[in-house]
Amino acid sequence: MHLKNIVAAVFSAVIMTGAGIAVNAASSVCTHKIGGHASAATEAASTTVSDSGTATTKTSSTTVSSTSSATETATEPTTVKKYTITFLDFEGKVLTTREVEEGGNIDYASVDTSPLHKYLDTNTEKDFSSWDITPLKADKDYTLRALSKVATIYYKKKPDKYRYFSTKGKVNLDGLQAYIDISVQTPQKNKDGTYITEEQTIDISSSCVAKPAALSAAFAQNDKATISVYPIGAKKSLFSFDIICYRNLGDINEDGTIDSVDASMVLTIYANLAASKSYKATEQMKKLSDVNMDNKIDALDASYILKYYAITSTAKNVMDWENILDYDKILKK
Repeated sequence: MHLKNIVAAVFSAVIMTGAGIAVNAASSVCTHKIGGHASAATEAASTTVSDSGTATTKTSSTTVSSTSSATETATEPTTVKKYTITFLDFEGKVLTTREVEEGGNIDYASVDTSPLHKYLDTNTEKDFSSWDITPLKADKDYTLRALSKVATIYYKKKPDKYRYFSTKGKVNLDGLQAYIDISVQTPQKNKDGTYITEEQTIDISSSCVAKPAALSAAFAQNDKATISVYPIGAKKSLFSFDIICYRNLGDINEDGTIDSVDASMVLTIYANLAASKSYKATEQMKKLSDVNMDNKIDALDASYILKYYAITSTAKNVMDWENILDYDKILKK
């Protein structure tokens, strides 16, 4: 039998070179996977040519067994538990909700409570105060209800002063009595399930402001003005009242001071009026001379001017005619 045919019959491949015949072993490997283990059987055949030309074929079978661990770790997705935090308004209706992971912080700052603010009437406002419960972390579903605070601004008494005798200085609010009543819901409930409220009254009289505040602005157009009073920081006035200015009363010569010269001028006017019916004092002189507002110019007006001069020249505090005369009584107001 020809060598090539023998090799071809027994082995899978024969390689010949120009220098001679070389026969390489062919191997056949079969791999079987059973239960995760792999086995490989390798059969090798070698051919030897003797000196006599007879070919002898030797076949050897070698089995190699290898075991490998092909454990595949299956990573299952982790499910994060979440809780629903429900925020209710004053009436128990849903304002908003939040989904928070278990153990996560509840972000109260992210809840917009501005829709809860409303005006109940002109001077009464209702606004958010707090939540009835305030858990820090999400460990279950929670329902929180908004608690309210109601503030009512009012006044009991208007300022005492509404007469002025100069355009210098500011509007005086002395005597004003203004307050805020505040009612705040607490998380505690009474027997019928109603939230208990805490009541408080705050005196805001000293913090109120007048607009216009300067007398020069108030009396810029004429001798009467309307002043609006505002609680500090408020855009809406609490009330308004009228003021009047008897500017420069007693300052007959209009030099900016009230003194003995003015008293002397009043006496001169009085004497001239008494001596001659034809004497005509100007309307401005009459207006400035009649300091007690009895529609007459006489020695009594001159004496009041001297009294005014004596008191105000030594007074440490600012004074005007109402420190000298009771105009409420005089004018019967």
